[in-house]
Amino acid sequence: MPKTKKIKIAFCMRDMQVGGAESVFCRIADALIATGKYDITLLTYVNISEPVYIEWFRARPEIKTFALYPSKFLGTRMPHFFLWRLIKHAMRDVYRGARRAMLNNKKFSDIDVFIDFYDFGFANELKKFNAPKIAWWHSSSRRFIQEGWVRFVYGYDKIVSLTCDFVSDVGNKYPDIKNKITHIYNPIDVAQIRKMAENAARFDGNYFSCVSRISADKDIATVIRAFDKFMQCANNPDVKLIIVGDGALKGEMETLVKSLGQGNNIIFMGAMKNPFGIMGGACANILSSYNEGLAIVLIEAQALSVQNIASNCPNGPREILCDGKLGQLYPSGDADALAKCMMNVWRGQFKKPTARALNQSLDRFDIKNITPQIENLIKSVR
Repeated sequence: MPKTKKIKIAFCMRDMQVGGAESVFCRIADALIATGKYDITLLTYVNISEPVYIEWFRARPEIKTFALYPSKFLGTRMPHFFLWRLIKHAMRDVYRGARRAMLNNKKFSDIDVFIDFYDFGFANELKKFNAPKIAWWHSSSRRFIQEGWVRFVYGYDKIVSLTCDFVSDVGNKYPDIKNKITHIYNPIDVAQIRKMAENAARFDGNYFSCVSRISADKDIATVIRAFDKFMQCANNPDVKLIIVGDGALKGEMETLVKSLGQGNNIIFMGAMKNPFGIMGGACANILSSYNEGLAIVLIEAQALSVQNIASNCPNGPREILCDGKLGQLYPSGDADALAKCMMNVWRGQFKKPTARALNQSLDRFDIKNITPQIENLIKSVR
């Protein structure tokens, strides 16, 4: 009996840095490969340089990779110095424009479906190809609408968002594209997260955790200020704030910590390959973003039965926490409200959701339930 021909999918990611979208891609790729129905190629802007992903791809030789713009000097990471940054941007634009003009559409003529996996990053490149195209949007409906990203939608057959709220918000604003938009939650592997937590580094004592990139949109400053207010209101208990993650604003946040006199109580752990041990031992996990696509860190905390405190930003936290039934919500940027939520945890004044309620909620995000949704999406555009 002849073998069934595999469907060839090309995922497109600008680079493979340590982040949420990248880890979601890995989870989806593994799930699709496990079905035995798909051949997967990853198209990137630059060569993969993060050691964790070099190791990941080495262990999966069946996934082919191809860098469209392999120059390391003109890659995705730009210098901070303003003038040098402008010069390199101009040089990079010329380089990429030339490479794009020479891109041979026959090179990927056997691809059945292209999946532009991060916010229309390959909109210009994919114009050269006739195969069906799917775009994955990882940010909020607010950003999508305010920044005019709708202009890219018409070059794709389907747009995947991460929440029901996004579908509603954008569909109401742009009814002509409503039929193109669907939503698929980012998948997690609950069993794997719990297993990783058992084998991970832990931190002794009482503490709140914040696992996040340290950038402007994540608003770590509000977490730090709220913790300072909490400590004052609670008469300086023996409690720490553990921040796991790295980013451009780390130095600025460390300066803020010193200015508030919390140098001994707020600990920056840096980026961690496995943060689940620290997250699993926390009094509560804190998310403080101004915008989110889904906020998968809240789902990971649920998998570890850890209480969540989250900014009520678009989109994701309210949907994940079931309108506040599975965790506390506070207005984005409001340090006083966040400090009150922390006090509620410390004094036991927020009713912790039951393990049964958390597990029922987690079913929405289980990779076993998400994989068929992705397969149906692929079938719908072929």
